Amino acid sequence: MISFFNKRYLSVIDLLNTLFVVVVFVFFLFSLPRNPYAVWPVVVLVFSFALIGLAIFLRKNRKPGPPQNFWQKLGKIYLDFYPLIFMFVIFESFFMILPYFNPHDYDKELAAIDFRMLGVDPTVWIEHWVRPWLTDLLYLTYFIYYPFPLFILVYLYRKRAFTALDRSIFLLLVVNYGAYITYFFVPAMGPRYYEPIMQLQTKALNGIFLAVPIRNFIHIFEPNKFDAFPSLHIATSLTTMVIMFRYNKKMFLTFIPFILGIFVAVIYCRFHYVVDVVAGIVWTAVAVSFAGWFYDRQIRGRLRPYCKVEDDVERNF
Repeated sequence: MISFFNKRYLSVIDLLNTLFVVVVFVFFLFSLPRNPYAVWPVVVLVFSFALIGLAIFLRKNRKPGPPQNFWQKLGKIYLDFYPLIFMFVIFESFFMILPYFNPHDYDKELAAIDFRMLGVDPTVWIEHWVRPWLTDLLYLTYFIYYPFPLFILVYLYRKRAFTALDRSIFLLLVVNYGAYITYFFVPAMGPRYYEPIMQLQTKALNGIFLAVPIRNFIHIFEPNKFDAFPSLHIATSLTTMVIMFRYNKKMFLTFIPFILGIFVAVIYCRFHYVVDVVAGIVWTAVAVSFAGWFYDRQIRGRLRPYCKVEDDVERNF
């Protein structure tokens, strides 16, 4: 079966993306009795399949040597950024499916777990430290999470370490897709939207000049609000740190203050419960261990790295 895939220029990223689209489509089917969006989710999912097909087509038909014209250059750019483009498209479709798949949200239960563990509501307790300058700093830290994995991924790409890059993106996708699936079964919006806790929060997090624009940007570009448990800010950041530790320990040490800031920011900025953070840590440990083992045992040397074509010279890393 592996040789069958290899002949058709598939990568493990293509297979993983295809599997995830199928899973989301099944969730959509279960949401149909309550879903008001008719065929629009199907349009997005078909478009997601087209993105996978385009990557396979470009990988198979790219000519040897550097791109020679505009279309070849555009194709190379797409192939390089294809996992990011695909993940953005599929995530942006969740607001049309997730609330109708499982209409019960779990904010009450998650908030209760926090209170039983700590004896306080963390986002209320932390208000003792709210300062405008700190609010701006922590919102900025929270926002930097989005491009954070690119630091090590771009490093690996520039080093032409295609297998290491492929393995790293596989780990990140497994972590993200596993959390996405959990959102469908444990939907929660977090302390920023849970009314009983909002009534206890007395200090506005408006910062000086950064917090409000960042919060507005996140609100617009994350139409699905049921994404609290587990915390992907924690899970993705920790996964990125694991990748950095493996391939660039200097970069890993440089970003230790950032990861500590993320742990504080997700609570301070009211995006997550503490139990979301704990779940993010546990999920990272499980997913990274399994995905790393699976890639090394089943994929390495058998399927082509997602952005590597026949003529690419790869450096061992």
